[in-house]
Amino acid sequence: MKKCFIMVLSLTAIFLVACKGKKLIDKQELASQEWVLSEFKNGDTLQKLPAEKLTIFFTDTNTVYGMAGCNRFMGRYELSKEKGFVMDPGGMTMMACPDLEFEDIYMKALSGSHFASMENERLIIEGNDGKTVLIYEPYVKEVGVAMDEHGCNAAAGYMWSEVKKDCIRIFETGIRMNSQTDKNATSSAFLVFSPDSLQVELFLPEEDIQPVLDRRSLPKGGYAWNQEDDDTYNVTKEDDIWVISRRGVVLYTSVSDAK
Repeated sequence: MKKCFIMVLSLTAIFLVACKGKKLIDKQELASQEWVLSEFKNGDTLQKLPAEKLTIFFTDTNTVYGMAGCNRFMGRYELSKEKGFVMDPGGMTMMACPDLEFEDIYMKALSGSHFASMENERLIIEGNDGKTVLIYEPYVKEVGVAMDEHGCNAAAGYMWSEVKKDCIRIFETGIRMNSQTDKNATSSAFLVFSPDSLQVELFLPEEDIQPVLDRRSLPKGGYAWNQEDDDTYNVTKEDDIWVISRRGVVLYTSVSDAK
C-alpha cells in the first residue's frame, strides 16, 4: 500500500511539471482575435505551408471559421475541463484546388480532441496523440477587407447563397449532411432552402458550383427537390432524415431533422 501511495504522488508530480509553464487556453483568449498558422508539425515532418495565409477565427458562440489553403472551412468547437479542446470543422467551400492533399492533412489535424495553450502570445494546438502540433500567431490584417463579387466577407466565413439572395454562413444557415460513401470524410455537405422552400441549394465538398434544385410533388405524396434531368442530384426527406442522392445512390444524409 505504501509503494502504491508513493507511485500516485510521483505521477501527480510528473503531471504538474509537464503542465508547468503552459498557460491553459480559455474562451476569451481563444476568441480575442484572428490567428494565422506559422508552424505545422505532423509527426516527424515539418509541413511546408502554402503561400496563402492559413487563418482561423474562433467566436464566443463556439463556431470556428478559417482558411485551409484554397478552400475556407467552418465548424464548431468545444472547450471544457471534461473534454478539453475539441474541434469539428465540418464544412468547406468547394473550389477545385491544386494542393488538396495539404488541405486534407491540415483538416484532419484540426479535427478531434486537442490540448490548447497560450505561450508567448502564440496559440498552440497539440493533438492528443502527440503527433501533431499547430502553432498560430496573432493575425495582423492588412488595410481593407476582402469582399467577393457579391460583397460577402469571405474572411469572416460568409458566402453567397443564390436561394437566399444574401451572404450567409452555411454552418449557421444550412442543414449539415454527412457523407454515406466515405465514412472517413472530413468535410460535410449543406442544404440551404429558399424562404418558401420551393428551391434548395446544395453546397457540396470539392464542387465549384452550388446546384439549385426545384421542388416537385411526388405521386405518393410529399416532395422531392431535383431538376428535370435524371442525372442531377435528388433531395428527399425520409423518416425525418434529409437525403441527397444521385442515380439512386445515397450520397449524404442528415444526422437529425434540422429543418
